[in-house]
Amino acid sequence: GSNVSSDQRERLLGLVFAEGSARAPGSSENRVDPAVLADVIAGLVFAQRPITEAGKEAAQLYDLGPRGTFILSLVSRGVRYPKDLAIVLRVGRSLVSAELSRLTDAGLITATEGDDRRRTELSLTPLGESVNASVRSKLTGSLERSLAAYSADQIALFAQMLREVGRGAGR
Repeated sequence: GSNVSSDQRERLLGLVFAEGSARAPGSSENRVDPAVLADVIAGLVFAQRPITEAGKEAAQLYDLGPRGTFILSLVSRGVRYPKDLAIVLRVGRSLVSAELSRLTDAGLITATEGDDRRRTELSLTPLGESVNASVRSKLTGSLERSLAAYSADQIALFAQMLREVGRGAGR
């Protein structure tokens, strides 16, 4: 826990959300109001919190690294090879190997030789499936509570916008 009071945190977050962003160099006009854009940026920065919180208990219980529970989700969705995980996560193979070692030691994933002996195929163990389902349930509940005031169409638009922003990252 933090020793920072909620009033202090709210004051500091007020600074983050209130300032707006500077105009892009050389542009006379932004398409999006700078204050709204600042809110979007701050929202993206702080949006990681519910994801981290949903996986926190599992990460502590099974001594997982910062990407451990996300890797479980990726493997459950069909990303089966360490190289592909590195590509999706935009990290080096050595970081993926370290995470996979922790997941294997915890009994959450298994690795088997693929058709090509140079490729190891990953799959979740029954325990890994259970942990993944628990993390996903916690995250889903958190997001449903946060988005309860919005219509299904608004949430679908929000999801589309996030995908588009995510695809633009690193371009």
